[in-house]
Amino acid sequence: MLRFIIRRLIASISVLFIVSVVVFLALQLTPGDPAKVMLGTDATIEEVQALRRQMGLDRPLPAQYVIWLGNVLTGDLGRSVRNKAPVMSLILGRLPATVELVVISLVIGLMIGFPAGILSAVRHRSWVDYGINLFAAAGIAIPSFWFGILLISLFSVRLRWLPASGYVPFWEDPMRSLRHVMLPAITLGLYLSAYISRFLRADLLEVLHQDYIRTARAKGLADRVVLMGHALPNSLISLLTILGILVGSLLGGVVIVEQVFGWSGIGWLAVQAIFNRDYPLVQGVVLFSSLAFVLINLFVDMAYGVVDPRIRFSR
Repeated sequence: MLRFIIRRLIASISVLFIVSVVVFLALQLTPGDPAKVMLGTDATIEEVQALRRQMGLDRPLPAQYVIWLGNVLTGDLGRSVRNKAPVMSLILGRLPATVELVVISLVIGLMIGFPAGILSAVRHRSWVDYGINLFAAAGIAIPSFWFGILLISLFSVRLRWLPASGYVPFWEDPMRSLRHVMLPAITLGLYLSAYISRFLRADLLEVLHQDYIRTARAKGLADRVVLMGHALPNSLISLLTILGILVGSLLGGVVIVEQVFGWSGIGWLAVQAIFNRDYPLVQGVVLFSSLAFVLINLFVDMAYGVVDPRIRFSR
């Protein structure tokens, strides 16, 4: 198991190195002088030169990357040009909002998608199966921002049950925080449930036609025992894969949903940084999001070894 984890760690470090190169070069590919773009047209030559020295833009490109990477490894992602604050502190300040939204959305997605996928596979080619497939297709096809606007129109404008926007930290007022998070969490949760039910149904249908499932049924085992004890555990590999991808992308910043609901998380912070042309903050958000995505997938790779020992001991 230790060797399996070490191999995955080495692969993750390689991915992070490539991501760091891409994130660093993104600033260099910006049209014009990045310092002038960030400071605006009213900046003086002295202010531009000072910012270039601060960001190391007056040095050769390899030296810039080595200095920048060294700072990143020590947790220094630079300073925001607009907010005059460390980028890391700005990201960590918005992280709890995004984590709260992702966790509640994932719970909603699993509560709906998991039983829906199982029911759809068990009732294959029935009206229940067709209805769940229709729900999954609609959940994937409908844009999240449009569905979020519909929820705001119904539950906030007409019924006035839930607030339309805003963020309240959970530790300050738990009930008020849950009221604010419900609409964006439902928006993302239904989107997640559509993917979960669709993938789980496809895997279960494939597993239920395997020889060992027919053998278990021939031995007289109850359908529930066959499903929960034999079929479902062998269908979790693909579900873990799609969950890792979805959760990693959500932690990276649900940009559109956070913007629609005024939820001040990492996605909202990234949009503000782009509008303000705050390139150090954009770099920091992208790098932090990539790190979150890689760590989530590393955790999923380790979960593979727990769920399926054949993966753990394979060469």
